[in-house]
Parts: sequence; structure tokens; C-alpha cells
Amino acid sequence: MKSGDKLRTMTLRGVMTEISRLEKAEKRAPNTEATTDEILQIFKRERAKREESLEFARKAARVDLIEQNEIEARILESYLPATASADQVRAEIAAAMAGGASQMGAIMKALREKFGARLDGKTASELAKEALAKK
Repeated sequence: MKSGDKLRTMTLRGVMTEISRLEKAEKRAPNTEATTDEILQIFKRERAKREESLEFARKAARVDLIEQNEIEARILESYLPATASADQVRAEIAAAMAGGASQMGAIMKALREKFGARLDGKTASELAKEALAKK
């Protein structure tokens, strides 16, 4: 806020709102704070929203919205941990398959346990399907 970056401030306020909404959800115990994993999921979800909006803005040729969504996505991305590389994911898929996992669900569960918030679900899913097709 002190730097005067209104777009960054607005983006982060939106994330803070989502975190507050999560903490006040009816299904949660009263006065419990969001965990780091939950906060990272909120950042991922917000970034995905920006990427989806970016696609629509590109189809509509809205230069102003394209620029805004690109900047917001980069801001959100800066708060996320680096994603696991494709080679790391392939190695873990091979290890899971060697350990007896022969279905998509079991492989994805093993990947989520190994990488947590660093896992890009879309890439992991594609790599897992590719590995299962070769089997």
C-alpha cells in the first residue's frame, strides 16, 4: 500500500478476503486460522481465475483487460512456491508405478503427497496419462 501500487493492493486484498471467508466458513471450528496449504490453494485458485479471464479477454481483443489480468496473475504467481519440474513429476510417477500404483487416482495421490502445493495438477495429470498409456 505504501508503494502506491494500486493493482497489487487490490489483488492482495481480494486474496485476504478469500482467506477471511474461509476462516469464517460454517464448517470450520470457530476462531481457527487458515493453514499454509489452504492459503496456497487460495492463491492458486485466484491465479487460475485470472488465467481464465485472460483467455476471455484475448478472445474479445480487450487489451486493457489482457494487461490487467496478466499483471494480476504475475502478482499471485510471485507468492506461490516454484512448481515441480516435469522431470521430477515423471520420476515420481515411475516410482509410484514401480510401487504398484496402476490407476490414475493412486498416482495422483502419491504426487500430491510428494509435492503438495508445488504440484501443477494439469501437467501431472497429462504426464500420468502418458505413463499409463505406455504401460
